[in-house]
Amino acid sequence: MFGLLVRTAGRQLSRAVSRAMPVASTRVTPVHRTFSSVVEESDELGSVPDNRFEGVGQPFDKKIAEVLAQPLEDCEVILAKDGTLKVSEEFYKDLLNKAFGVGGWALVPCGEIKDLDLSESGQEKQFVTLIREYSLYCHERFVSQAFGETSFYPGKQYYSEAAEKIKFSALMRCCKDLGLASELWNKRWTDSWKAKYAVQEWVENTTNSRKNQLWRRKDEDWTWPYKKTTFQKTY
Repeated sequence: MFGLLVRTAGRQLSRAVSRAMPVASTRVTPVHRTFSSVVEESDELGSVPDNRFEGVGQPFDKKIAEVLAQPLEDCEVILAKDGTLKVSEEFYKDLLNKAFGVGGWALVPCGEIKDLDLSESGQEKQFVTLIREYSLYCHERFVSQAFGETSFYPGKQYYSEAAEKIKFSALMRCCKDLGLASELWNKRWTDSWKAKYAVQEWVENTTNSRKNQLWRRKDEDWTWPYKKTTFQKTY
């Protein structure tokens, strides 16, 4: 009799617990909720280990330092039409691989992608500014930490492409602390490079007839939709 009472009580307790347990949700989070709304819901995504700064301030060995200290070659520089000088994403990754070995470094996210609402109240946003913080580790040692940033145009570009641009932006900024392509942050060096390899001219965009003063390499010609013009800006 006592055993029957125990089994009956056990079944009742099991049913009560099953009713109290929440049912796992199968709802899929929309892509656009991967902005600030998701960050507020999950603090664990932004958590980092307490020992993340372990080994900071200790110099790498001489061979690694020599690879990282290699001067930037002129042919590696990319000239944007607004006059900005940069190097490719492959440049940073190749140099890190040479210095630390493939798999010897990692760019670790410190949180989810955030959407910065920079528009004025009541105005329709044509794009959103997305940011995400990353930490650079080399040989399991913390090196640097920086935010990556990009402009995202919903409906005009893929969200995955914007995420990659954020990551590259953060990688470029983190690599500053290792001295990679440090010449690009030196105004005298960039002015000297432009004087030697670039020229600024007035051009017309043939698709909308807009005229602007843009930059090109001296060894390259303007391509569609731009053509050189004699337009002079008046003040």
